[in-house]
Amino acid sequence: MRTVDGISRLLSKMFIQEDDLKLNSWQFSQRKYLDWPTKLRLSKTRIQEWYDNWGGQVYLSYSGGLDSRVLLHLVRETVGADVPAVFSNTGLEYPEIVKFARQASGEYQEIEPRDKNGKRISFRDVILTEGYPIVSKETAMKVRKLRHGNLSARYRNYLLNGDERGKFGMLPKKWQFLVTAPFDTSEKCCDVMKKNPFKKYVKETGRVPLIGVTQDEGFKREHQYAKTGCNVYDGSTIKSQPLGFWTKQDVLRYVVENDLDICSVYGDIKQTPSGEYYLTGEQRTGCMFCAFGAHMEPEPNRFQRMATAYPCQYQFCMKPVSEGGLGMAEVLDYVGIPWTTWESLGQMSLIDYLGVMP
Repeated sequence: MRTVDGISRLLSKMFIQEDDLKLNSWQFSQRKYLDWPTKLRLSKTRIQEWYDNWGGQVYLSYSGGLDSRVLLHLVRETVGADVPAVFSNTGLEYPEIVKFARQASGEYQEIEPRDKNGKRISFRDVILTEGYPIVSKETAMKVRKLRHGNLSARYRNYLLNGDERGKFGMLPKKWQFLVTAPFDTSEKCCDVMKKNPFKKYVKETGRVPLIGVTQDEGFKREHQYAKTGCNVYDGSTIKSQPLGFWTKQDVLRYVVENDLDICSVYGDIKQTPSGEYYLTGEQRTGCMFCAFGAHMEPEPNRFQRMATAYPCQYQFCMKPVSEGGLGMAEVLDYVGIPWTTWESLGQMSLIDYLGVMP
């Protein structure tokens, strides 16, 4: 009978040798629960394979966030400092993230979203031409299609009601009011502000990306990884995602065990009595003004925290479009997402009030 260690070594050998063009569902499930040394070895093997296959013509899509920070360290340890860490400065990042990203070890490059004439594209430009990022990318895409798409009657009915195949792809009833909202909703912001600058970089340099996506990023990304594995060598999207089977706990563990510096907005990494890692600050550091997922956050949500931590950005975010702002106050009110706080209204919070009572 094989020992547990023997089975682990067998799985490790099998996972590292398979070509990753497509995974079976059981393989993806196994990867999520591999022992820690095997996970590390598999990720480093995928990085090395990617680097060797493309003759070193690769780059790291670097955001300054936790996942890409871990991947940067793995890349530097595995293949060295010559792989460019490329940061897309969209103007939507936390100020601390921009500063932190620019301290990346090894080769570092910065790109920006620009139009075909070379003019800098702002988030305000995008929401005025494409629409606001609200609820989720999937929901925003369906709302955009229903409002502006040249859809067949059958497809429109499917998006609104489902069909004989079921209701998996329909726009949930609770969000269908966005189709007639006084503002546009769209998922296009990510394409304009992040994907397009990287596409231009790839076209100009011929390099292919390493991306710090983990399986905790959501159902869609987990499903995509399960279909392709770590390294995708052909098709419409050529990429390596060597952390694709990692969990958030894996990422935090790696940071702690390797004593990595992380951006200050995350706060500190601590452990619960049961040993689970957690962050004391921001849990995610995507685009500051993005409302994807904000409806699921407990108060104080990202916008309410912005009011006290980043008052200038908050004022610009909430100011009406007619006055040069982003007009998010109107949008958040319409969707039912709270955005004001006692402090932002110039009033004491209950806790502060109790603290000064005689």
